[in-house]
Amino acid sequence: MAILVTWRFLDQWVALTVLKLLRSGKLLHVNVAQIPDVLFLLVCVGSAILWGVYLFLTFRGIANQRSRFCQIAGCAVPLSFFMKWVSKAVFGRTNTQVWLSNRVGDNFHWFQGGGDYSSFPSGHMAVFTAFFGAVWLFYPRYRALCAGCLLILAVALVATNHHFPSDVIAGAYLGVAVTGLVMILFRKTDSGLLNS
Repeated sequence: MAILVTWRFLDQWVALTVLKLLRSGKLLHVNVAQIPDVLFLLVCVGSAILWGVYLFLTFRGIANQRSRFCQIAGCAVPLSFFMKWVSKAVFGRTNTQVWLSNRVGDNFHWFQGGGDYSSFPSGHMAVFTAFFGAVWLFYPRYRALCAGCLLILAVALVATNHHFPSDVIAGAYLGVAVTGLVMILFRKTDSGLLNS
């Protein structure tokens, strides 16, 4: 519901307001087109590290909170990246910068995602929410840090007009859903192994 309400009533207004603030100099202007997208590399390296730690601990016979965290996050991070890629291809939402240039009403191009039509959901938000969701579950004392990091990321994505607010909300939902699904699947697998 939050995604629909934000898409319908806030997205365009927020994008135009951010554009005005950027032009007036009240917001630091960052040309996001010039920033290289290293999300795929970050997902590959991060997943490799998480799985490396998990395999090292498992090889040594250590099954603890750290090994479980590495297993869950090591699955959730690449899965969230894959799911955002599929979602972008399905929804085909116009990039915020392109929308600001053309200001067309309907900015979803179903099953035509890619290039200028790859804004929904935010992949950065999905991947980082999946990771911080695992941290949230396994290390409760870092919950405030997780929430703070995700809030900063969300504000940065919107304040640079890199994403509409509903893109960011959808990315966060996707990350939470993937981490929750991975937790459920491993719980069922573990209980199945224990019962057999």
